[in-house]
Amino acid sequence: DLHRSIRRQRQMCIRDSSVAEQDGLAYAKTVGAASLEELRKMPADSLAKGGFGSGMAWPIIDGYVIPDDQYKLYREGKFNDTPILVGYNSDEGASFTRTKDPKEFIKGVKERYGKFANGLLKAYPVGKNSIPKTARDLARDAAFGWQTWIWARLQSELGQSKAYYYYFDQHPDYPEDSPQADFGSPHGQDVGYVFKTLDTANPQTTQNDLEISEAMATYWTNFAKFGDPNGEGMPEWQAFSDENPKVMYFSKTPHLGPVPSAGSLKVLDAYFAWRRTPEGDAWAK
Repeated sequence: DLHRSIRRQRQMCIRDSSVAEQDGLAYAKTVGAASLEELRKMPADSLAKGGFGSGMAWPIIDGYVIPDDQYKLYREGKFNDTPILVGYNSDEGASFTRTKDPKEFIKGVKERYGKFANGLLKAYPVGKNSIPKTARDLARDAAFGWQTWIWARLQSELGQSKAYYYYFDQHPDYPEDSPQADFGSPHGQDVGYVFKTLDTANPQTTQNDLEISEAMATYWTNFAKFGDPNGEGMPEWQAFSDENPKVMYFSKTPHLGPVPSAGSLKVLDAYFAWRRTPEGDAWAK
């Protein structure tokens, strides 16, 4: 129901085992299974017919694989201190904003963020008659941007290994009068570039796309081999920290730039900090 949906949206992209168990029971019901044993006996093809509802793909705090909230674990020093390469796409929000109605969008923000909604709507402004990228970036940062930024900050602050932070913004230059004029790179678009699987027969694939793909594949391969994306002939990718908040932009060329929407992220950070308090946790439930 609506209340259950809003409660789940308020959670911080992670589920505790009690919520996960309820999700599992609801899923089993959709495929006609009354028990775990019945689920295990079903053909794999039939399992997909049940779909995957809100939250079923999120990490689960089960007390074993994930013993607690990741932020808390990092703060307590309970993490594998390895180099990290983390980032997100410029218009993740285009893939996850479900309405084109500004009033409906504002209503959703107020339901999800409560007393922080007005501050966030100022930080991520909505258009009078549209939901521009400035507003869609709230969905981007609430699900990807804040987590990446915080992860890189915690690793650089508390670990000995380095954090490499990227921002993928490779897309055509849309005409100003185009419906896509303010669109960036949606969710998942970077995958084809990293793995060099771009469709070279597609006339929309440009030489610049292939160059960016080659650069990304080289950085990722270097990182997999050495824990450092840098290599001969490549633009230097500096490690990220609060003292050196440099992000590698993949946009026409690989180049360093500032943290995207840094001021807005700080407003969102205040919300997530509150969510880690007893008051915020009780509100979410």
